[in-house]
Amino acid sequence: MKAQTVTIVGMGRIGIAIARALRASAAGLTIVGHDRYRELVQKAKDEWGAIDKAEWNLVAAASVADILVLAVPLAELETTLSVIGGEVQPHTLVLDLSVNKTRSQKWAEQHLRHGHFVGVVPVLSVAHLNDGRDGPEAAPADLFHNSIFCLMPSVSADPHAVETAVNFGRLLGATPYFLDPAEYDGLAGGIETLPGLAAAALFSAVQKSTGWRDMLRFANTTFALATQPLLYGTDITGLALNDKAATLRWLDAYLQELTDLRRLIHSGDREMIDLTLGNLLIQRERWLRERGENEWAEGIDVQIDRPTVSDQFLGGWLGGKLKKGKGDE
Repeated sequence: MKAQTVTIVGMGRIGIAIARALRASAAGLTIVGHDRYRELVQKAKDEWGAIDKAEWNLVAAASVADILVLAVPLAELETTLSVIGGEVQPHTLVLDLSVNKTRSQKWAEQHLRHGHFVGVVPVLSVAHLNDGRDGPEAAPADLFHNSIFCLMPSVSADPHAVETAVNFGRLLGATPYFLDPAEYDGLAGGIETLPGLAAAALFSAVQKSTGWRDMLRFANTTFALATQPLLYGTDITGLALNDKAATLRWLDAYLQELTDLRRLIHSGDREMIDLTLGNLLIQRERWLRERGENEWAEGIDVQIDRPTVSDQFLGGWLGGKLKKGKGDE
């Protein structure tokens, strides 16, 4: 059987980790990498050995893909889809990794003439959640191992495309977890948008203080990690404005928590402050423990029988299950 081609657009930490996980699998895939920074793509091939081919041209990279992974910032996604929209093959599975699924689905409907679009989010393994690293150099093959692979297909998504997306996540070592795109976006407000805005407020408050020139000399890991979400500034803006009412609700809830903490500190009640922080620490440790166990009571696993990786994961669908792509009716 002809080796299937996976093209990954975006050679950041997520894109490189996906490439390494696929190369470590037994699927026998050809992996093509593309990034707007040419030196990064070349390094991914020559130094890191994460991809088989570095392709400078976005259209050329997309046109050869059986599976096309879009690991680009939300701010770049619509432009990317508009450029490749007419070049994707009819059978190609397009996996969108952006942080907003309702907008990405809308853009796909506008720009993709062919192919099958499924929104996904590979979630980091608990072993890598606290390492504070974010660059492509910190992209091991097990970045998603024993975690979940969120899938947000539209109601009209081809079931075989969704099945292939599920098995793609399994190759990364992750367990499938299905969400409605709008539901995911609403939940992401608390774990993506709010941390980004909190990081902005924290950095702004400290930077404006009279002691900033001294503090910047010895600000350490705590401050660096707390403000790290500013790296994704354009995505934070898009998320915050996508559903302003939801963003304002999250901000109001956050401000209320800060107000409550301020009240405790003003009261000088050390015992209550210790109790509050201690309880929150227990809940955080419980979250990390449950993430590490990855055994959720509601049962997120989806069993899909397949005789072999090559036959069922790729060959079964890409070899002929999908006879038509979007625009081929």
